[in-house]
Amino acid sequence: MDLELVRQVLDSLQVGLVLLDRAGRVVSWNDWMRRHSGLEFAAVQGQRLTELFPEIQDGRLAWAIDEALRFRLSSMLAPTLNPAPLPIYRRPGDRERSEQIQQLIYITPLQHPVCACLIQIHDMTAPRRRERRLRDQSSLLIETSYQDPLTKVGNRRRFDQDLSKLFQQARERQRPLALLMIDVDHFKSYNDHFGHPAGDACLREGDRIARYGGEEFVALLPDTDQVSACAIAERLRLAVAQLALPHPYTPLGQVTVSIGVAAMTPSPATLCYTLVAQADIALYSSKDAGRNRCLWYDAAIGKAQTC
Repeated sequence: MDLELVRQVLDSLQVGLVLLDRAGRVVSWNDWMRRHSGLEFAAVQGQRLTELFPEIQDGRLAWAIDEALRFRLSSMLAPTLNPAPLPIYRRPGDRERSEQIQQLIYITPLQHPVCACLIQIHDMTAPRRRERRLRDQSSLLIETSYQDPLTKVGNRRRFDQDLSKLFQQARERQRPLALLMIDVDHFKSYNDHFGHPAGDACLREGDRIARYGGEEFVALLPDTDQVSACAIAERLRLAVAQLALPHPYTPLGQVTVSIGVAAMTPSPATLCYTLVAQADIALYSSKDAGRNRCLWYDAAIGKAQTC
């Protein structure tokens, strides 16, 4: 075969090719390697890669080359674990920014009197970027599926998942778990009077809690007993009151919240929605008692008490 044709073919490939002899010295170095390493073949011929690139001396690539030369074992270095073994760059300016090519490298032993090992270097920078974009988009999609579109806090799906996880952890560790169930008082009349945009803005005043449905919100509090949960609930009630959002159809003339509190250290037989049911009873007891207050469910007597 025409050797000049072979050289042209090798130089036209969009992949780096390096041939090593049995001592690990460079026998061939195609144009792709010249462009991305900045080293001419005349400057690398007869040298070992570890001499050309000292940074790979103790790395996975040097080990894989040694395995191919000594034991005729093939290797593949994936970019997920070995993103940039060789200091090669797509453009000259990338070297200054240390933006190396993301590489997929194959090391293959050869049965040849002169060439003992073939190294192929594939540029995986673009595929890796696409992979990251897809991963980011997937994460955003998942995050959005757990977010209430109006208030931007967690939605009912997020709450159900968090409840199951935290309840299981509390049961295994025998630690308390508390739940606050929060209702915006007289929200329907607020919505009717000010309109849905104002009602939506009122709901968005909430902090990082999950929207349970309508004007109801929930907050899960790990490692929190009844006393601490009541204290948190009362601080939350006062914080909403201090916002002083006008509401002409309430006794105080402003938006207030009612909060039901439940707390327990789950036993092996306790179901997670027992906690929800207890908080729900406490919430509606709070509303029945006049709203704008916090009550907690006392399992010992089976009814709610004032925090």
